[in-house]
Amino acid sequence: MAKVVLPRGEGAHVRIALIAEDFYPQLGGIPEHVHHYTKQLLRLGHEVTVISSHMTGDLPDDVEFTYPVVRVGTSVVIYANGGVSRITVGRGLGRRLEAVFREGQFDVIHVHGAMVPTFGLVAPEAANRAGIPIVGTCHSWFPRSIGFRLFRRPLQRILERYAATIAVSRPVVEAMMRYFRASWDVIPNGVDVEYFNARGKSYDISRHGGPRLLYLHRLEPRNHLGTLLEAMPGILARHPTAKLLVAGDGPWRKYYHRAATRLGSSVEFLGRIENRPDHYREADLFLCPSTRAAFGITLLESMACGTPMIVADNPGFRALIDGGSEAMHLPHDDPAAWAAGVSDLLDDPERLRAMGAAGVAKAETFSWPRVTDRVYAVYERVTGGAARAVPAEGAVRARRAK
Repeated sequence: MAKVVLPRGEGAHVRIALIAEDFYPQLGGIPEHVHHYTKQLLRLGHEVTVISSHMTGDLPDDVEFTYPVVRVGTSVVIYANGGVSRITVGRGLGRRLEAVFREGQFDVIHVHGAMVPTFGLVAPEAANRAGIPIVGTCHSWFPRSIGFRLFRRPLQRILERYAATIAVSRPVVEAMMRYFRASWDVIPNGVDVEYFNARGKSYDISRHGGPRLLYLHRLEPRNHLGTLLEAMPGILARHPTAKLLVAGDGPWRKYYHRAATRLGSSVEFLGRIENRPDHYREADLFLCPSTRAAFGITLLESMACGTPMIVADNPGFRALIDGGSEAMHLPHDDPAAWAAGVSDLLDDPERLRAMGAAGVAKAETFSWPRVTDRVYAVYERVTGGAARAVPAEGAVRARRAK
């Protein structure tokens, strides 16, 4: 595990707890979001503690905790929403969270995965008992939920415990509004535009001996790698030297390996990768046929690196692209359309260059400083302005003394 280095000094303004059911060593969009958001809060001088559960595995080599991580309960993997997910199990999780909240003397608690078992359901009551305002962010889009429909009333009461609710996109709000009443702030995910950048990006598709197509996702059904594997023969008919680079791992790895056997060396499985910006920049196209997307962090990363994209036509991706020229939308389950779309773009280098430039420009509007300012404004609202107090020690004592 990476060494934990605690932030020091008098510049810390606010004590913030971020709760994430999905967190490292689990890979995915929420761990990425929480980690980079935490780093931005630390740059601003705040004290941040991440609360997650115990899980097996090693941290990615490029992730170092410069903040404390508290583990409560044990994480178990379940199948949900078209892929794998995690819930936390253990005795007295609510009481244990409350103890952590009280000991940390936090000014605000922020749950990433609001209304999702387990922390998203038990943390609001624990925070209320501790007298600390709690904010929840919903990261998931879904077409329907049997659980939300069956348990709408008790879940509505839990939702009302949140002092503020954030959604990463308008489609997430629409999904939640089918079942619940709440006031929503729509604040998107962010991207580190210093780390993910287009410096050195080339649009010469012959530089590697042939076009490079990048797929970077967890290997599970909702991310539809199968569509690309079925599209590859059509792509190879027009671009015989094209190669599909599959980055990521997951429970369906062996299945997709077998499915790709007939394609020979035109498909390469990279597994879990480090230095993602290099992979984005070296790709001629980023391909994302996922269907269950609330937003699209990998799309932002690709855009920041100047890489054109073809993405599935789903609500989350439509909301992010919003008519922009940085991506082409295609149905997730139409291999012939993907084969034609990929081939047409590879035949049009000027369009590739224009798509890349449009992506870089859009990614700048999602930089972490901008996103963090919007979330921090929510903290100020729910704490009644106490989040502006300096230093944090005096602010915490003054508020609790009332």
